[in-house]
Amino acid sequence: MKWPNGKQMAVVLSFDVDAETAFTFNEKNKSRMSLLSIGTYGRTVGLNRILTLLSENDLKANFFVPGAVANIDPTVIERIVEKNHPIGHHGYFHERLDDLTFEEEEEIIVKGREAIKKYAGYYPEGYRAPLWEINRHTPSLLKKYDFRFDSSLMGNDVPYTIDGGHNEKILEIPVTWLLDDWEQFAFSAEPPIGFSIEEPDKVYRLWKAEFDGLYQDGGCFVLTMHPQLIGRSSRINMLNELIHYMKSKPGVWFTTLNEIEEKWSSGELKVEHSPFIQLD
Repeated sequence: MKWPNGKQMAVVLSFDVDAETAFTFNEKNKSRMSLLSIGTYGRTVGLNRILTLLSENDLKANFFVPGAVANIDPTVIERIVEKNHPIGHHGYFHERLDDLTFEEEEEIIVKGREAIKKYAGYYPEGYRAPLWEINRHTPSLLKKYDFRFDSSLMGNDVPYTIDGGHNEKILEIPVTWLLDDWEQFAFSAEPPIGFSIEEPDKVYRLWKAEFDGLYQDGGCFVLTMHPQLIGRSSRINMLNELIHYMKSKPGVWFTTLNEIEEKWSSGELKVEHSPFIQLD
């Protein structure tokens, strides 16, 4: 892929501020105060550490916020917007979409969108589905509500377009479980979540290796992180070390998903199209 201004690759730091909604997939969890406090830590201590880290490194990042989190704690969006980081849509109660009807999904998109507008002052341009699960009709809903990109699928190492319905396309900026801190750090004894808590040094090696590979291939390195996980002291230090390593490489474009979409919509960035396949 030919990146703008002759850059070798793109790097995006993104954060899903799930907070307490990360655990409300089960009604019983709503009464588990210890479990919910993990989410509270994320939207308070963890988020503040992340914002400080980004300021110290003069970087912008994407933040995806469920609507319920915005309503629970309006300062989440206020603190992010104060630092001029873009806010994206991430459901309302962090609902997985594959069990919902079209009408239920549309209602969630509208509710989450309005919550972000209430506190950020604008409607979100970007969307990331909770648990990265979208339906075939999701892109057409995103087009209906003026979203400009999605970041939920895993079909390439670089951005591509997907079917948005009515012969329209929407930009997809892909993610991967490999570059998600949930798979490395999430853990709860009850209910059981995760398998083991990895050392930051191990995760640094894992992410650095993928960065090196994508640097060689000219890819798009999108890190997906959660403040309740990456916001812990040892892990934020690891992320800082990784940022410094990536900064040491020439030709790395530190950007946001919004900026990538702007380059695509202006015609400066050319991408391939990947139609949804039909499975019988």
